Amino acid sequence: MSSKAHNKRRNTGLLYEFLVRTISSALVEGNKKKSTVALKILRKHFKPGTELYKEFRLINALVSSTVSSETVAGSILVEAKTAAREHNAVALDREKSLLIRNINHMINDESFYDQHVNEYKTYATIQTLINDWRAPQRDLSRLASYEDQLVKWLTSEKAEEDERVLSEETGGTSRLLMKVMTKKLNEKYSGVLTEDQRVLVKAYAFATANDDPTVIQKKLTEIKARLLEEIAGYEAEKSGNVYVNEKLAEVKNQLLAETLEDVNDEAVTRFMLYTKLGSELGEKE
Repeated sequence: MSSKAHNKRRNTGLLYEFLVRTISSALVEGNKKKSTVALKILRKHFKPGTELYKEFRLINALVSSTVSSETVAGSILVEAKTAAREHNAVALDREKSLLIRNINHMINDESFYDQHVNEYKTYATIQTLINDWRAPQRDLSRLASYEDQLVKWLTSEKAEEDERVLSEETGGTSRLLMKVMTKKLNEKYSGVLTEDQRVLVKAYAFATANDDPTVIQKKLTEIKARLLEEIAGYEAEKSGNVYVNEKLAEVKNQLLAETLEDVNDEAVTRFMLYTKLGSELGEKE
């Protein structure tokens, strides 16, 4: 799909995608400050009730939907036009400008607007169409061409939806972030993480995205209890390996000292190592 006369810095769908990717990549890189700032911007500007959120929902629906026929697709275009024209264009433009200003000043990343988005051309075409539908004077030739392209998109097969998860509430944003973060973490450490470590990564991603520490605290408490049991079982066998016994005693003391009141990157990293030890003990058994 063509992106002529398109400004990616004012494309609501792309701005949302850029923010999500910034959050997930910053978390993978351990840049908690950057991920927190980007998440704060996303939640502030895309909260339900804002014109930005309304336009994003419309764009997201057109990007992710698949219909059975061109007739149905045509009906969707009619509804989409009506919805786009009902948005408060003045308020939307103001909200978009504030969002861009916050991104530029608070994230201050020259590569922010150059991040890869698989369906970039589709986002560009849809945003251009929405702008044209609202415009008092329209380029009818471009309008017809883009609407035809959108109909073809709506009736085409889509890749499995693994990153476009959004509900009516902000919680949907959290689930989207969790999926993207988990996917990136697993890709980065593919072949290195044990199953327990992958579960731990997913729990930490979920807790971070939802700003709910109880999720990761519960998982770490379970790991702590299980490892203490495994160490106790190993000690009961009275292994003659003095070095191993000393190291296990150290780990047990460290585990007992873990309060889990304030779970951060360092605490999760320690537990990643603990779970590796647990896997090794299981293999010895």
